[in-house]
Amino acid sequence: MSVLYLLLTVAFAGVLLALLARPAARAGLVWGLAALLPLLAAMTAALGAQARAARTLAASSTAPVTLTISDGIFKRTVTLAFGDAACVERAVRLRSEAILTTSGGPLRLGAVSRVEGVLPPQAVVEALTLRGELNCPNLRAVQQPK
Repeated sequence: MSVLYLLLTVAFAGVLLALLARPAARAGLVWGLAALLPLLAAMTAALGAQARAARTLAASSTAPVTLTISDGIFKRTVTLAFGDAACVERAVRLRSEAILTTSGGPLRLGAVSRVEGVLPPQAVVEALTLRGELNCPNLRAVQQPK
């Protein structure tokens, strides 16, 4: 689909250049084509990113992940669903202060937390985010006091 939009963008650019080369080109037509070019370029880029994200997700495993999380006070081994593990990866990578709700009780993630185990790759988490499939109902952000 992104190839179609790319070809359409190139065709519109060619028509616009041909119209600009003619001295009697209609202003409204030139303006309309010039206004459509950024939209087509954005659609091409967005569809290309969606396709790359789909390929990344197709090559990844969605098996549950076992992690050992230490919040500075407690150290607990938990088995998380792939989506929750992806949320933990994002929180750890972004150094977010958050509380992870697990069956054994809440765990705090933050600057003093340590996560041991194999988290989902960053590319997979970013692909989930791009496609709008990263939901984190078990991870709640902690608001920092000012």
